[in-house]
Amino acid sequence: MNMPTKLIACVVGVWGCLVFPVRVNGQQEAAPPDTPAQAEPPPESPPAPLENLPGPKYNLLRFEDDFSYLDGEEGSYKPDFFDPIKNVTPNEDWRISFGGEVQLRLMSETNTRNFGAIEPAQDTFFLHQVRLHADVKYRKLFRFFFEGINAMVEDRDFPALAIDENRFDFHQVFADFNVLGEEVPLTLRFGRQEMAYGKQRLISPLPWGNTRRRFDGVKLFWRDDNFDLDAWYVKALPINRAEGLHRKPDEYNADHDFYGLYGTYKGIKNHGIDTYFLAQDRTDDTVNANGRAGDLSLYMLGMRFWGKTGPWDYEAEWGGQWGKYAGQTIQAWMFTGDGGFTFKDVPWQPRLGVGFDYASGDEDPNDGVHQTFNQFFPLGHAHLGYLDLVGRQNIYDARTSVTIQPIDRLTADVAYHALWLAEPEDALYNAGGGVTRRAAVGGRSSRELGHELDLTVSYALDVHSAVLLGWSHFWGDNFLEATGRSEDADLLYLQYVFKF
Repeated sequence: MNMPTKLIACVVGVWGCLVFPVRVNGQQEAAPPDTPAQAEPPPESPPAPLENLPGPKYNLLRFEDDFSYLDGEEGSYKPDFFDPIKNVTPNEDWRISFGGEVQLRLMSETNTRNFGAIEPAQDTFFLHQVRLHADVKYRKLFRFFFEGINAMVEDRDFPALAIDENRFDFHQVFADFNVLGEEVPLTLRFGRQEMAYGKQRLISPLPWGNTRRRFDGVKLFWRDDNFDLDAWYVKALPINRAEGLHRKPDEYNADHDFYGLYGTYKGIKNHGIDTYFLAQDRTDDTVNANGRAGDLSLYMLGMRFWGKTGPWDYEAEWGGQWGKYAGQTIQAWMFTGDGGFTFKDVPWQPRLGVGFDYASGDEDPNDGVHQTFNQFFPLGHAHLGYLDLVGRQNIYDARTSVTIQPIDRLTADVAYHALWLAEPEDALYNAGGGVTRRAAVGGRSSRELGHELDLTVSYALDVHSAVLLGWSHFWGDNFLEATGRSEDADLLYLQYVFKF
């Protein structure tokens, strides 16, 4: 038999052995009992990419951090250096988590105090803040959260602001109770707590401040897939700025009540609706925008819409206020609108944005009506210019912005604000609500306030740390020139934040 014939015979023989069962003594040979009758199963699918797995995520309100993913098996989440202190489990009922935040910021300000009318006009200083917390949970029935703070300022030439320092104090201390059991998402919270709602235009923990805002009181809240509802009654909490042996923990202002309802509907994918009622009662004889001292009874109804549709995003919010302030009838309101388009298929994915803010002012201080909008407890910094020269009171702000991402984890933003007073007879208010300038009584004044340019560059070093570099410049206009000194204002800052 020649070579080709032998090769063909060999192939046919092997094929026959595979197709026809082997027989022994005329009987089919049984497969061994531990041999599967069918083919082996396909190999296991490869594990999910690491970037798609859950991992550390740090929220604005740190008590909302969620590390429950650590209950899963290794390989089902992104490992992190701090995992051992994020899900301490003495037994199956208790969970304990420890964390904190360090914030360092070098700032240089020029003519930011009344546009150069207050000396010294320039100040370079250093802010540093450390917060540490412990979060203890018993199943879904009980929770205790504690957070301490030490915030200080170095080399300040200007008088320190109230938000610059809070040395070794209790920042948050509260307890949660699921009052109707583990299966009903209704929680009652007692104690000292931060609060944030919407885009923080009216209620914010003030994350830009070296100290953060919080309140003492009680809150009842519901959380489910489609709806959130909060109801609260709290007291405002000023910072005790005494030092040394006379330093005492901060105490709430017994004469300043803040209460309200805030609901959010989340049932429409990528869209949301907020409705809210807010109220303040003050009996400590504060001075209103018309220079009258007395009690405040303030009420507000508001609504907010926001969402995304493809490359478009939008937001709108408005609200009206009524009540009494120092015997005058309150009639005030606000409106804001913001929208943008993101070019997702273009390098750097630029977003072009436009927005408008309005908050009413008082057109006649002697008519018995108080029309200056009350901004409650805001984060004006993020909406009305990073220099914090303007508050949400008696103001028009038209803005444009461009945001880009040149490389992964780096975001650059430029925003331009054109600012006018809503009523020239009223004052210019800063981000804290204080009066900066007011036209002379009986005099004529322009509405044209000025323009601000804000440049920021942020880079996330990793999940824990980020760097922020920013520069802002303000050009004054007719109103400032007619009411006193008007020097251009500048702010330059470099910030580092580490969270764990």
